[in-house]
Amino acid sequence: MPDSLARGVGDHLPGTLLALLAATLFGLGSVLQHEAAVRATVGGRLRMRAMVRQRTWLLGQAATTSGTVAQVAALALAPVAIVQPLLAGALVAALAVRTVRTGHPPSRTEGAGAALTVGGLVVFVVAARPGRGSGDPPPAVAAVVAVVLVVLAVALTARLRGGSGAALACGVTGGLAAGVAAVLVSAGLGVLAADGVAGALARPEPWGAVVASVASQVGAQQAYGRGALSWSLPALVVFDPLAAVPAARLLLGEHLEPGHAAVWGPAAVVAVVGVVLLTHSSGPPREAAPAVGT
Repeated sequence: MPDSLARGVGDHLPGTLLALLAATLFGLGSVLQHEAAVRATVGGRLRMRAMVRQRTWLLGQAATTSGTVAQVAALALAPVAIVQPLLAGALVAALAVRTVRTGHPPSRTEGAGAALTVGGLVVFVVAARPGRGSGDPPPAVAAVVAVVLVVLAVALTARLRGGSGAALACGVTGGLAAGVAAVLVSAGLGVLAADGVAGALARPEPWGAVVASVASQVGAQQAYGRGALSWSLPALVVFDPLAAVPAARLLLGEHLEPGHAAVWGPAAVVAVVGVVLLTHSSGPPREAAPAVGT
C-alpha cells in the first residue's frame, strides 16, 4: 500500500487492537500487583518475599509481561503515534478492573477522568490519522544521540532528593525515556525486518532500543520512589506520547494530519486532563503504579 494511503487507525487496525490489548494488560497487571503489595504490607512495611510468592503478584507480572509483548507487536504493525497515546488507556483499564474486583464504583472524579481520557484518545487517533514514514531507519548518529540524552536525563534526575518537585522531574524524564524507547523499538523492528538478525545487530537502533527501554524503567522506578504518585504518574503517562510523537516524526518520518490539528490538538489536551484527574483520585499506592509501557 502506498505510504500516502497508509494513514490512520483503519489502515493499522491490527496494531491498534494490539495497543489496546497492551493497555488492558498493563492495567490488569497493576491492579493485581497492588493487591499483592497490600497483603504483603505489615506494620507499614512491604515484605518483598511475601509479595513475590503470592499467586496474585505472579499473575500481575505475567499480565504486565504480556502487555509488553503486545506493545512491541503493536509497534511493528502501527505508527508510534497510535500505539503510545493509546497506552494511557492502562489507567482506565486499571480503574475498570479495580471496580470489578472490589465492587466499589468509581468516584465522580475517576468517572470524569476515565471519560475524558477515553474520549480524548479516540478523537486524537481518529482525527490525527497517524501515518508511517518512508520506512528507512533513522540516521545512526540520531539514534545514538537520542539514547545518550535519555540516559543522561535519567541519571541526572536520579540524583535528586525526595519531594514533589523531584517526583515530578523524575516522572517527566521517565516519560520522555519511555517515548524515545518506543520510537527506537519501532526503528529496531524495521531494521530487523529489512536486514535480518545479522544486519540488525550491526545497527545502533536495536541496541539503542534496549538501552533506552532500561533507562525508561529506571526512570519510572526513580519517579515512584521520589514522592507522591499524584505527581510522578501523570508526568510518566503524559510525557511518554508527548516525546514519542515528535521523536517519531524526526527519526521515523511519521506524520499527523495537519489539516485536522484544530481537532486532534484539543483532543490531546482533553486526554491529558483526564489522565490528571485519574491519577489524582484515590488510586493505587506507588508500589503498584500502572505500567506505562516500554
